[in-house]
Amino acid sequence: MATENPTTSASNSVTIRTGALEYLEEHLAPMMSRCSHVCVISDNTVFSQYGERVTEQIKLLNLPQSKILIPQGEAAKTLEIAKLCWEQMEQAQLDRRSIVIALGGGTVCDIAGFAASCFMRGIDCIHIPTTLLAMCDAAIGGKTGVNLGSRKNLIGTFHQPKAIIIDPACLTSLPDRELRSGLAEVIKYGVINDADLLSSLENNMESLLARDPAALTSVIETAAHIKCAVVEQDFHDKGARVYLNFGHTFSHALEGLTDYKHYLHGEAVAIGMCCAAQLSKQLGFIDETVVERVEAICIKAGLPTKLPNVSDDALTEKMTQDKKTQRGTITCIVINGIGDVMKLDNIASQIVKEALHAKRKRDARAEATTSATL
Repeated sequence: MATENPTTSASNSVTIRTGALEYLEEHLAPMMSRCSHVCVISDNTVFSQYGERVTEQIKLLNLPQSKILIPQGEAAKTLEIAKLCWEQMEQAQLDRRSIVIALGGGTVCDIAGFAASCFMRGIDCIHIPTTLLAMCDAAIGGKTGVNLGSRKNLIGTFHQPKAIIIDPACLTSLPDRELRSGLAEVIKYGVINDADLLSSLENNMESLLARDPAALTSVIETAAHIKCAVVEQDFHDKGARVYLNFGHTFSHALEGLTDYKHYLHGEAVAIGMCCAAQLSKQLGFIDETVVERVEAICIKAGLPTKLPNVSDDALTEKMTQDKKTQRGTITCIVINGIGDVMKLDNIASQIVKEALHAKRKRDARAEATTSATL
């Protein structure tokens, strides 16, 4: 049975509907009155699962369509891949009335949105996210981008999608690791914005990991509502939207230092949130109980929390290269408590290193405790 839960704001149009892919023509038709061509951008894995269903629905619109398949994963977020998309869009004779549909996870949404935003100085894009992370975060808000070397999302645009169509049924085939990765961004919303959401995650994590449809739909709705409200206030990331980067200064550095090959984005975010909580304690904003709570919910979700074997010098140096930094210093989002965050600029590298050192001591204690109980 399909249930429809639309979440809209001045800057976003999000539809959450179980079974939405089966009714895609119904959702797309009102947006296609002037459309000349539909181009689906996806990756091989996602397209093999949902591509036929989507293209059959597009056929009902009697519009020309084409597809572009890109490599899977964060390593595909490059200017070279974007260029391949533009070349194939040109070959398919897309014009300014064409619409790109991003079918996939966060990487696909980032690349497809970026390609659409630049092609002919901008054509419309619709997101159909198929991972929990994309449904709750990456597909919403109009940020697009590619990495430049090891620097994450350094090249990009703000390009609001015409619509975001979310079908929670897609999560039934999502690998467990991808599901857990998506939960990291939901945890982030709880920590920075919604204490009730965090409590709900603590109480219902088993149901989420078991893919209970009602539980998953509920967290998607809550996360989408939070993201839409923030984006409506601050589309261009000059104010409140920066708080959504909690944990991300650390996580982007970790992803870059490991060449985007070791961690899924949400896994790096989980470690980053634990580091940001430790930094917040180091600076005197929170006590030990809040640090423990952030770490405990990440562990409950099956996410990594331990820092990898990279040097603190390398990590802090990479953090100074984050796009949020100013003049080579470190900028981080820190917490005063659950639901209370602030941005700190010009943080000395030594303070961050001290927080990382304290985090490694915490990791060692946790590992020792685990070993003792085996």
